[in-house]
Amino acid sequence: MAISADEVRVAGTGRVFTAPKGTALPTEVDTALPADWTDLGYVTTDGVSFTFSRETEDLAAWQGDKIRVLSLSEPKMVEFTLMQTDVAVLQTAFGGGTVETAAGVTTYTPPARGENVERSMVIEFMDDAITYRYAFGRVQQEGDVNFVLTREGAVEYPVTFGVLEATPAYTIITNDPAMEAPIALGTSKKAPSMMND
Repeated sequence: MAISADEVRVAGTGRVFTAPKGTALPTEVDTALPADWTDLGYVTTDGVSFTFSRETEDLAAWQGDKIRVLSLSEPKMVEFTLMQTDVAVLQTAFGGGTVETAAGVTTYTPPARGENVERSMVIEFMDDAITYRYAFGRVQQEGDVNFVLTREGAVEYPVTFGVLEATPAYTIITNDPAMEAPIALGTSKKAPSMMND
């Protein structure tokens, strides 16, 4: 790989979208997502955190040598903190629930015990004209829901989503020219020659 400042990406801004499980994932970055996708609004300046883990176990032979590394599981998580308070945000944070409005009063009822809605998700970020979309076919809220009411800041909803099994589990699509040319595994782009021919 040649050193190139043109290939350094900064996620200067972005958006988080969710849709019902099974919604077709995007295949391009230059058009708006269809109406099935809900924009969850402002996210804190911490942005979005991805965790792609791999839990492994060494396989040793009787002779004492390590001969293989077994992949036991590959947990994947997406974490971010939402800043707006609306129906979509509460249903995302709590994993579901229902909303009813009557006589100008809206009642949100959290999901029943054991209910936790699966969703599709797209995380999008832009760096000038470059756009990346991380698309997940199946995600589900996991962990605790902790939020604080205070006079010193916005009400924020930290959420963690586990990425569930799907084919594929996720895709990354982009219009980034640096991603265009496929490179065979084990090879690299040649740096420009520094010597005269």
